[in-house]
Amino acid sequence: MDHNEHTEPRVYELGYHLVPSLSAKQIPVTAKAVRAKIEQVSGKIIAEGLPVFIDLAYQIVKTIDHKNKRFDNAYFGFIKFEGTPSEIAKLEAELKGDENILRYILVKTLREDTFISKKISSSKTKEPLTFNEENLVKETETIDGKKGRIEERREEVEGGDLDKVIEDLVV
Repeated sequence: MDHNEHTEPRVYELGYHLVPSLSAKQIPVTAKAVRAKIEQVSGKIIAEGLPVFIDLAYQIVKTIDHKNKRFDNAYFGFIKFEGTPSEIAKLEAELKGDENILRYILVKTLREDTFISKKISSSKTKEPLTFNEENLVKETETIDGKKGRIEERREEVEGGDLDKVIEDLVV
């Protein structure tokens, strides 16, 4: 990461894995130590996610005490904060030297929360709707394999007839 390209403060997010060999009492202490490293270089923390135990997508090997240790799970946490590029270089040097941090990633990001949620389909169909233009009928195939037909009703509604049309559609 080139830390000399800008000098104005930017928003960064640090995602980190802690080694799973930490005890339940050591996890919050280690998370506070990571936070303290960030506070040394930048006092403005925007958001934080405390470490939670997760299974890793792939095995990570880390050298600890001159031995390669393999990890299949870890504690994952994140911190979003504001800092300057020169401060970030100091932070990275400290993170690399911490034996409790299995792996980390430090990225520039936006101040806003940008969560992407899964889109949930409101229709339980296997295939997209097809239209028969002659009689304005939608045909769908439901999950259980039965064909369904929904006819569209096109009428002109004048004045008080709107209530009657709504009642006919609801009932």
